[in-house]
Amino acid sequence: MHVGLIRRILKVRWAGQVFISRCATVQKLVDYLWLRKSGSKQSATNYFWHLSRFCHWAKISPDCILGKTREDLEVLVQSYLDEVRRRSVQRGSTARYANTSLACLKTFFRVNGFNRENNLELRLHGYNVPPRTRSRPEYVPTLAEACRMAERAGSIRNRAIIYTLFSAGLRNTAIRSLMVKDVIKELEAGQKNLLIKVEPEWNRRIPGACKNSIPYYTFTSTQATEAIREMLKRRKEIFGFIKDDEPLFISMGSQRNRRMPLSARELQEVVKKAAREADIEKWEHVIPHSLRKVFESILRSLMKDGGRMDGKDQEFLIGHILPGTQDPYYDWSKIDKLRNEFSKLLFTEEKSPEAENLGIYKEIAKLFGIDPNEIKKKKENELGRLLTLKEEKEELEASIKARLNGSYKKEVKEQKIILTSKLQDYLNDDWKFLSIVDQDHVIVERL
Repeated sequence: MHVGLIRRILKVRWAGQVFISRCATVQKLVDYLWLRKSGSKQSATNYFWHLSRFCHWAKISPDCILGKTREDLEVLVQSYLDEVRRRSVQRGSTARYANTSLACLKTFFRVNGFNRENNLELRLHGYNVPPRTRSRPEYVPTLAEACRMAERAGSIRNRAIIYTLFSAGLRNTAIRSLMVKDVIKELEAGQKNLLIKVEPEWNRRIPGACKNSIPYYTFTSTQATEAIREMLKRRKEIFGFIKDDEPLFISMGSQRNRRMPLSARELQEVVKKAAREADIEKWEHVIPHSLRKVFESILRSLMKDGGRMDGKDQEFLIGHILPGTQDPYYDWSKIDKLRNEFSKLLFTEEKSPEAENLGIYKEIAKLFGIDPNEIKKKKENELGRLLTLKEEKEELEASIKARLNGSYKKEVKEQKIILTSKLQDYLNDDWKFLSIVDQDHVIVERL
C-alpha cells in the first residue's frame, strides 16, 4: 500500500499503539475502528487505503467532502465505485475489490453522520460476485505435491517453512510472526508435535498475525518439527548462539543481525520456487494460503486409526470461530488431548494399517461377488454420515459371513481367513484348505 498517499491525504500517523489523524472526520473513523471493532492495525490501514484513493480521485479532502449533500455524495461515490469496478474487470471477473471499497466508504460516512439513525444513509449499489470467482487463479497442491515441495525447497530454512505451512495451517502473517521463543521450550522437551499459540499480542509483531484478534493454537507435524530442529541447529553452528526474540524464519537479508523476519514477498517466492522444483504444472498459482488449504484437507481426511477428527477440533485448529453457540462451550484448554488427536493425522500419503486391512477385506468381498462400494453406500445412507474404516470393515465382514452362511449352510461348520504362513499349523489341527484369497491369505474349514 502507498503509505505516502494515506499520510498526505488523511493526515494519519502511527503513534505508539494507535493511529492519530489531524482530520477530524478521519479521527472519528479511527476511534470507531479502535473502540468498536477489532482494533487491528492491518484492518485500519485497509480502510485508510480505500478512503485515500477515493479522496484522491475526487480531488477533495475528507473534512471538506462532508459539506456536500446526501444526493451529491451518492452520485460522487457511486461514480467512483463504478470506475473501480471497470478497472477491476481488466484483472479478473470478481467484484470483491469494488465491494470492499464500498463497505469501507460507507463506514466512513456512517460514523460521520450519514447513517440510518439520521435518515441520511447513502443509498449505494454493490456489485454481483458470482460464486467461486477469483481475480487471480489459485492451485491447491495435493498432499503428495506438498511433501515434494518441502523436500525440494532448496534450503533447510525453506524446507522447514513449507512443512510448517501445510502441517500447522498458519496464515501468511502468522508464520512470519513466529519467534524462536514460541517453539524452543517444546523442542527442548522433545515434543514431536510442537504447540504454536497464535495470540492477539502477535499483532504487535506484524499487523494481522492474529486475524481479528482470535486466539487459537495449532501444532506441527513430526516432519516440520525435525525440519525446524535441524534449521536451528545449523543456525547455532553458524552464529554460536540463538536468542529467544529472534524470528523463527529469518529473512535472507538479515543474516548478520537476525532481527528481520520474512517479508510477505519473500515467503511467496519461497513457496512458488518450491512448487516449481516439485514439478507442479501450475506452480505459478501456488501461494502460501494454498498450503493452508492443504492443511484443511488433512484435517477433514481419515486419521491413522481410521477415524475422523471432531469437526469442532478441525475448526479450532485452523483458527476459525465455531458457528452459533458452539464457540463459548468449546473446551480448548485440553492441549494434551488435542495434541494426541493431532498426532493421528496423516501428513504423508502412506496407508495406515487400518486402511491396508480394509483393502484385504475388500478383495475378499469381491471373491464372493460382493460390491464393497455398494455395501458402504447403503450403510452411509442408513446412518446419514460417512463410515470410519473400522465400521466399513465390520460391514464387509458381516456381508462375507452372511454370504458364507447362505451358500454353504449345510456343509460348512466353521471357516477362517488365515495367513498363508499359518496354513500348515491349521492342517495339522484338523482343518482343511478351501481357497486362496491373495498371496498372504487363505480360507480354511474345520473338519
